[in-house]
Amino acid sequence: MTPAPESALVGRWDRPYSAAMLVQRLQAAALILGPLIFAASPFFWTGGHYGVNGGILIALAMVPWVYGLLGEYERLRERIPRIAGLWLLVLLIGMFGSIAFGLQGFFEGVFGMAERSGLARFGDYPPQSLLVLWLPGPVFPLALFVFGILLWWTRMSPWWVAALICLAAITFPLGRALRLEWVAYLADLLVIVPFALLAWRAWHRAAAVSTGAV
Repeated sequence: MTPAPESALVGRWDRPYSAAMLVQRLQAAALILGPLIFAASPFFWTGGHYGVNGGILIALAMVPWVYGLLGEYERLRERIPRIAGLWLLVLLIGMFGSIAFGLQGFFEGVFGMAERSGLARFGDYPPQSLLVLWLPGPVFPLALFVFGILLWWTRMSPWWVAALICLAAITFPLGRALRLEWVAYLADLLVIVPFALLAWRAWHRAAAVSTGAV
């Protein structure tokens, strides 16, 4: 059997529909992978603290989660471009804040510092701490809450999906702030359910794009 020429193989992946399907399916998978990694973090808490493993899971989860949300941003931009652009900025600030808090727990665990002593040291650098932790920290839940409202407003998803995302955006920072594991588990479940549906719908949209159905 004669192998396919290299130009034919390259051309196959250069087709617009093939490239679009690949990116959209990666983003669809990321939409559920990010929340799942994030939801695993409370299982590694030590004494109510993030610790090394819990902290790094929070930081790592932001990469696929936001990558997946970029696909939803593209859909929002088609309907409400100005608002979608502002929401993307809020999302990126929230990503930065969540990674910063995750790495805070990671480094406190690595250097054997109790959380209270670590937070006390941040008081020596008030402007920097404000910019790195205290201002961007709560922004990711805010971005999720706004995302839920935008989904409802644009009718891009069923109303109950938008409602669950808004509810999760309110409850999941409480679990982290209060260090109550049962609240964190419940909040993470509220996040996983709607994002699983969003991921499923995005995966099947990618298939429709590849066949030219949309």
